[in-house]
Amino acid sequence: MDSARPPHVVIFPMMAHGHTMPLLDLSMALCCRGLRVTIITTPLNVPDITSKVSKHPQISLRILSFPRVPDLPEGCENTAHLPSPSLILSFFKATKILKKPFEGVLREMFETGCLPICVISDFFLEWTLDSCRLFGIPRLANHGMGALPMAVLKVVNMQGRSSIRAMSNSDHVKFPQLDFHLPL
Repeated sequence: MDSARPPHVVIFPMMAHGHTMPLLDLSMALCCRGLRVTIITTPLNVPDITSKVSKHPQISLRILSFPRVPDLPEGCENTAHLPSPSLILSFFKATKILKKPFEGVLREMFETGCLPICVISDFFLEWTLDSCRLFGIPRLANHGMGALPMAVLKVVNMQGRSSIRAMSNSDHVKFPQLDFHLPL
């Protein structure tokens, strides 16, 4: 990597406003710390993203064509564009087809000596982990739900969901692994 260039991070948000906006905030915060950021997106998501980050010249976009899949109408490149919630699975199938084009972007970065120090992608884009491993790039998953719900989810998975399902609605769920009192 060129020592004159600032460190570079790739951000790949899920194409849904509630998932994209926090990663745009993170992108701008990283720029304020002196990092360059490349955001991976699709053509119809560009206007929303550029309206938020256009004042940050350290942020660039790499645009991948959104794939066509059966049942998904053309122009549905964001969950907000879906005419029906029943199309969400088709939408997720389409996002998985972005794997090869994404790897093409990483390959180009590798060949030009501009590999990022990490990729931060949405947890719904779990396939990006395999892509990053191909190039030895650390991948961080972004969970937009926040730290407390993630901690509770982790404890529930460790504890076993069946023990919680067996409780009545009036019982408090206890999380002995968490260090504070949180009656739910």
